[in-house]
Amino acid sequence: MKRTGATRARDLSVELAGVRLRTPVGVGSIGGPAVRREALTPDLYADIFLKHIAAGAGYICLPSTAHVPDALLSDLEKSAKQLAPQRPSARPLVFFKAREKASIHALPPGGATPREAAGVYARTTSALIQKLKEQKPKDIPLIANVSGLGFFAETFVAGARAHEEAGVDLIELNFSSPATAQGMLDEAVEGYLQRDFPLLPPGLFLGDQLELVERVTREVSSAVSIPVGVKISAEIGFPRLIKLARRIRDAGARFITCSNFGVTVTPPDIYARGRSTWPHLDGSPLGVIGGEWLRPIVYKQIACIARFVPGIEIMACGGIGKPEHVVESMMLGAKAVEMVTPVLFKGRKLLTRDVRFLEKYMEEQGYETPEDFRGLALGYIKPANQLHSTYDERSLLARVEAEKCKGCGVCADSICLAMSLEGGQAKVDADRCVACGMCVAVCPHEAVTLD
Repeated sequence: MKRTGATRARDLSVELAGVRLRTPVGVGSIGGPAVRREALTPDLYADIFLKHIAAGAGYICLPSTAHVPDALLSDLEKSAKQLAPQRPSARPLVFFKAREKASIHALPPGGATPREAAGVYARTTSALIQKLKEQKPKDIPLIANVSGLGFFAETFVAGARAHEEAGVDLIELNFSSPATAQGMLDEAVEGYLQRDFPLLPPGLFLGDQLELVERVTREVSSAVSIPVGVKISAEIGFPRLIKLARRIRDAGARFITCSNFGVTVTPPDIYARGRSTWPHLDGSPLGVIGGEWLRPIVYKQIACIARFVPGIEIMACGGIGKPEHVVESMMLGAKAVEMVTPVLFKGRKLLTRDVRFLEKYMEEQGYETPEDFRGLALGYIKPANQLHSTYDERSLLARVEAEKCKGCGVCADSICLAMSLEGGQAKVDADRCVACGMCVAVCPHEAVTLD
């Protein structure tokens, strides 16, 4: 049937753990806004998220929050590992553009005490949730990003219960944040190794302890009646990722979010005897990095969980900067995507762009709902020794487009014996070419193809 010029509206809604999201596109937990604490009112805070919704976000991810009641905190302070005195700092959350394309370093404020961390929910998040419930559309769910203190499961349970009572729709346990690694690196590493973590949000230090992940997930899932998920770290590699995901599933979690910022060190200034390149800082922390560099890791995590861990749903988060990336993530098995760094680089208008792209894409491809294309790529993920291609018929050959070739010689200046330069142009020796594709991949001018 011939299509008319009009585009019929598509249903972009998806279900995550039984909860309907208006669209599969949203903004991940970025954290508190960069403003002085005394200037941040609940209305100003809520307005940030309401603008996300107006731009097309199908759900709201709340900032990572711990809630530990005073009585419980007092008990834990008697037995928990004591922190060394913290140097107070008035600096805000700091960002620093990374060398990698569309990537960014972030450094949270340092010097938080256990009591300050334990009181984030009471101080800001509870009022934020109330404001959002009063002003947001009814069909936009709230996803709580719940942290705790140390390796104590009861602190996560307390936070999850408080968020459930406030009326959120989903719990996402934060076993992934690298923030504490920056704030107190030596103590955090020793606490991880000794399994005796101090009373600060543990993030990825807990998320790499499989038994603890399973125990905390199980206790939280049993303590609340709304669906629980776990946000994992980019530092969880293959194949440990699969074992972790199975334990999360078996502990009662309904979904896994892949993933949080990664850990790195910013390059030193080689012309200043290795000094820090962080602006306005006298040193280099063990930094966190998010953005485009993270996407291949996230794709690996999504595909591995979707293939090897049936029975749990997936959220994608990390490096998803284009609307095509949204579709790619979902074709690999994700139900929805959380955007963080792309929003910082391009603003929330990219949410509008991505929603419009999805509508047009689904119309052109004949998909009625996002579920029609979710997971389609999984059928093509095969062991390499089971793949068949035209290589087997030896019909492929590298070919140079003369009008595009600049004679730079990159293709011939490596390990390839089939490429050479003649008269300022790349040439292919057909008797030596095995069509490996390296020349296509490295050509800076896209002058080589395989035909």
